[in-house]
Amino acid sequence: MRNRDRPTGVQIARHLKGVFAALPPQVKTIYARADSGFYCGEAVEAYQKRGAQFIVSARKTSRLVDELKAADWKRSPRTDADSQCGFRYQPEGWATDHRFIALR
Repeated sequence: MRNRDRPTGVQIARHLKGVFAALPPQVKTIYARADSGFYCGEAVEAYQKRGAQFIVSARKTSRLVDELKAADWKRSPRTDADSQCGFRYQPEGWATDHRFIALR
């Protein structure tokens, strides 16, 4: 719960590092799900460095919306969504591309 100030990517990565350090040593597998407040390259790098499996909700930037419009949408039989798509995408400033999945 914050006062509407968005933390920086560096602050988010520091927070995640603290969370990972607080885990007991017997924890071997980490699954994470984060809202769009964690949508930054620094968070993704922190999850990857720790070997976590993760899902982060993306912010709809104009570039991402263009990718969504051009995507190959298909029926989504395993969800309650009408359709789904998946593609590789590299947000501006991120070191590498990543798998993005969208539902509508």
